[in-house]
Amino acid sequence: MRASFFKYIVLITVAVSVQSCLEQKYNNYLESLENDSTQVEDPVLAELKFPEEFDFSTETTVRLSIFDDTANVVYEVYPVTEDLTQQLDSIVGPLDDKLLERPTLNGSILEDVSIPAYVEELFLVRKTNAAIVDITIPIEQNMASYTFNGSSGKSNILQSINSEKSNLDCANVFGQRSYINMGNIVTLDDPGVHTISNIQFPRNGATAIIRATDFDGAEFKNRFSLAGAGFAPPIYSFYGFNFWISSKIDTNNNPSGYVEFEMDFDTPVQHILMHVRSVDASRYHFVGTQHTETLISGGRELEYNESQRILRDVQPRTRGRYYRDGYGTILISATSGTFNKIVWRRIDEPEINVQNDSNWFTFTEVEICNDQDGDGAVDSVDEFPTDPTRAYSITYPAKDNTASLVFEDLWPFRGDWDFNDTSIDYSITRFLNTNGDIVALDIDYIVTSDGAGFVNSLAFEIGGLDPNNVFNVTGQSLEGEVFSLDANGVELGQNHAVIPLFDDHSILVNQENQINIELISPIQPSSLAEAPFNPFLVANGDREKEIHLLDHSPTSLGNALPLVEGNNADTDGNYATDNGLPWAINVVESFPLLIEKEPINEGYLYFEEWGRSGGTTRKNWYKNFPGYRNFSKLRQ
Repeated sequence: MRASFFKYIVLITVAVSVQSCLEQKYNNYLESLENDSTQVEDPVLAELKFPEEFDFSTETTVRLSIFDDTANVVYEVYPVTEDLTQQLDSIVGPLDDKLLERPTLNGSILEDVSIPAYVEELFLVRKTNAAIVDITIPIEQNMASYTFNGSSGKSNILQSINSEKSNLDCANVFGQRSYINMGNIVTLDDPGVHTISNIQFPRNGATAIIRATDFDGAEFKNRFSLAGAGFAPPIYSFYGFNFWISSKIDTNNNPSGYVEFEMDFDTPVQHILMHVRSVDASRYHFVGTQHTETLISGGRELEYNESQRILRDVQPRTRGRYYRDGYGTILISATSGTFNKIVWRRIDEPEINVQNDSNWFTFTEVEICNDQDGDGAVDSVDEFPTDPTRAYSITYPAKDNTASLVFEDLWPFRGDWDFNDTSIDYSITRFLNTNGDIVALDIDYIVTSDGAGFVNSLAFEIGGLDPNNVFNVTGQSLEGEVFSLDANGVELGQNHAVIPLFDDHSILVNQENQINIELISPIQPSSLAEAPFNPFLVANGDREKEIHLLDHSPTSLGNALPLVEGNNADTDGNYATDNGLPWAINVVESFPLLIEKEPINEGYLYFEEWGRSGGTTRKNWYKNFPGYRNFSKLRQ
């Protein structure tokens, strides 16, 4: 009895101490404002009125519906932004901000995706063994839909290949990631003959050598050389193109002159993908008898004449959008069984008076029909070919991108609205099995700011996730006693799984961290709340005082209406002031933070217009566009 009474007295003492610290920090803040030389005559941010229904969200959730019963079709999905447009018009790749990439399941892809609120269209890349095409679809009333009305199944060419031999990739040649190894090539130059050797094809266990020979006055103008990864791959999803082979020729205006390339393999192969980049009036004339050619993708510039076996650049000296400047992919297949030699010639285009010049080419291997982990997703489209529990992933806000989550920690008192007390850049990845169900999640984050006088903690409540369905949580940084954890790493006493990330932000600044959440039983994506879920800050260890995004609910252990002494600025517990200003904002991409005590509208010049319009104008207020930022107010 005495022990319980003593514990009760200690808890009251701690609560009073925390309340006292909070009031003291608030008083110090008010005093600093009186002496702040940055005061301006215009109304301060806290005095502005924002629409009651506005939640300060920089993103929107779109229901994506793709219907396509074609066998072995894969889709990539991107938001249409200025960044994407610039990438499509450049030679840099692969494309950024990928929302998802995966095959259809039972003829469809049905997915909720989070995109920047200013995005009005989605960019789809449709990939089959026969061709690659891109489609732009509008977003209407938070829905985007596409239905493929073409023929089903693979092309006749690939059907015949499949019938000849069963080890052609039974899924999709565009999904494979088997690029060649040219890290140890050897080049030699003799009069009229040039070679590049030790080109390794790891999956086929083959090594190749290419010889370039001059004929009838044409000349190979330089030795074989390797171009770096600055050239974009011709297919969006291909990663790992470390090198392209450069071949510069001059036919010296001799109509019969050509340079012949012969590629010999020490081990026979069945299928190879050849990728080319042409910037002139160039022709590739295939003459080898062991192989046939199929143009898989030629963008807007390359075309292939099957009867002549000639690949042409039909728009020389131009820059072709989407596939850049003359990018193309050719499937080279054995005429019968296997082949150990590819032969092609570089020749002048007789109808265009432009000399051949630099061209580049490289190769990838066609995956064999294999499913190493036996999960039903063949290796070519399985992101995790050795893990039977995982096949695909979807990352918020997008692959290789991060969002920013920024907080004011004086809630429920007014802050200085610089949103740098505690902040993180982060991403959330959901891992799916072949049925499209979620089996695990990762939260990758970096603490980007320590502008607080408090020691702050951060956690995510994942709506729809039963705490008892979490097998294990790893990667947490928890040294104090802010959170009481169950053995599986979730917080005790919660209706939905609460995953604490850290309990002292100050020791993690600029460190990369990853939280791994493994589930016991897979769950359908529709059962789970949309990312970014329900993140919240706990200021200075006072567990019940959770600081959430506007109009988000506290967890089972939080209290949106705490009893406080002083000027409570959040009287209705919706995590916004009476004028509608929040204590936390989630920005769908990483953005520079404010200098201490500089309100966010001083650094981001259209934040105020965006907020006062209820999010209808300047939806991209955080972008680095001319006139959008006052860099003197931002951290460099």
